[in-house]
Amino acid sequence: MWEAVETAPGVYNEAYLKEVDELVTKLGKKGIYTLIDSHQDAVTRLNCGEGMPAFRAKEVLDHGQNCLGHYSDKVMGPILREFGACKSMHDYGYRWKDGLPVIEDCQKNSFFMYYTSPESMTLFRSLYNNDFGL
Repeated sequence: MWEAVETAPGVYNEAYLKEVDELVTKLGKKGIYTLIDSHQDAVTRLNCGEGMPAFRAKEVLDHGQNCLGHYSDKVMGPILREFGACKSMHDYGYRWKDGLPVIEDCQKNSFFMYYTSPESMTLFRSLYNNDFGL
């Protein structure tokens, strides 16, 4: 996971990377091929998931967030929310600790819904467009 590798801006967990390398090498010696998946769930802990470090996600989200686009959300946002989509993480009423939603609260809803939050959609777009150097 990216958040396990980059623990603070420009700070990389070399021990974690070494463990991954050792495991891949050990598997390779046994003839097992390994595909490294930079896995994520709902992009970041800020969205009740994991993957992108929260500090990187905050850098993006501080510039605003939307589901479809700034103007599109004005029209489509109410319709999407009627069906439970495009609901901000802060609208769930979860407790927050150290700037992150409490995991126990996150487990109260279907995990899929977090992908439809404006935060997740903004972060996915930013990641794929390489906004902010992601």
